[in-house]
Amino acid sequence: MREIEVIRETRRLLQAHGLLGQPILDLYTDAHPSLIGDPSLEPFQRFTLQFDAFATHPDLVGRLADGSTMFAVEAKGEVDWLKGLAQAETYRYGFHAVLMAVAGTPSPDLLTFARQRGVGILALPTATRQLLEPPVLHLPLLKHAEHIRRQFSTGSALRTQFSYNLPTHYLACAACLYAWEREAGLAPVELAQLEAMVRQHYPVMPRLFKPALHGAEKLGLLVIQGRAISLSPLGRTCASLLPPAAQLATLHRAAIKRQPLVDLDPRTAAVLRILLLRDPIAGFLNEILTQIGPHQPVPMPVLVETAARFDKLLTPLVFFFPGDVATLLDDQGFLVWRKIQPQHYRTSIYMQYKQIMTHAGMLHYHGVGGTSSQHYQPERDLWEVRI
Repeated sequence: MREIEVIRETRRLLQAHGLLGQPILDLYTDAHPSLIGDPSLEPFQRFTLQFDAFATHPDLVGRLADGSTMFAVEAKGEVDWLKGLAQAETYRYGFHAVLMAVAGTPSPDLLTFARQRGVGILALPTATRQLLEPPVLHLPLLKHAEHIRRQFSTGSALRTQFSYNLPTHYLACAACLYAWEREAGLAPVELAQLEAMVRQHYPVMPRLFKPALHGAEKLGLLVIQGRAISLSPLGRTCASLLPPAAQLATLHRAAIKRQPLVDLDPRTAAVLRILLLRDPIAGFLNEILTQIGPHQPVPMPVLVETAARFDKLLTPLVFFFPGDVATLLDDQGFLVWRKIQPQHYRTSIYMQYKQIMTHAGMLHYHGVGGTSSQHYQPERDLWEVRI
């Protein structure tokens, strides 16, 4: 049984049976080049536990249903079990529970070593499987645990992307739902009903409605449960400050002529700015640009270098595609600048996030450095904070 098969089977077991009596809330596979070719292991994200002279990356990382208990798994095939145990022990610095999954039956000595170090053992023989040693819950070191939590929140924000560059599509969903509640007094509303209302009052909605709906949810405006949609408490508050959907359509028509929303309607842009400052990605970008300071437009590579000095763990996660991160980092967790190519940068950052932050009044307009990863020119992609 190869290591990738151990990872695959461990994922399946955790998703089916949970861990420590709880279901699994979310589960990520390390974005290692040897793993990312298998779609059954998605989603991928490289979690980094950073020490002074080295960094470690668990094979699987997840959270239990309580939302706060974080766990890590080190997987090994039929060899390197002692090495795996040593790796798993380092994960205890940042995770509440640690498990080593192996292909075979460990010796009593290895089980004793694992027990002494608080590492659980999952044995995956060919015919049966057994949790020989359950992981021990403990309090990790605060510094490392906080870094892992930030990687979780950032990864969750990146899993749902903004599909449209113009934020009026997202705001219109909330404005229409707010009007529906005031007129009909009903909540939640069915997806088809909401779409019909949006298209009636906001005729510039693109052909695909669901991306706009998910963008509104990403901003924290909506709660989507199956085909039922309702305003979140934050969304209800913000929607009361938004103009009607018909006025948002007028703003959209002006915005597509490269007029930032903040210059067209400062109040609506302020609502959008409040929402974006809650977003881990927009908040991180705003932090970096604020450190750089106003009146200093910087190209994307300089922005990334500054971000890496500020937070070297989040920077690769935010700026680069997950499948490329492992190849861009050295053993100490630092970015290897000579390896970074234009196609490695996340298009969602320099296109959607940049455009939406510009409309919110968080950035000065400098255009984009390309409309696709194949034509992207990072040196021409300028970023400048707007105070």
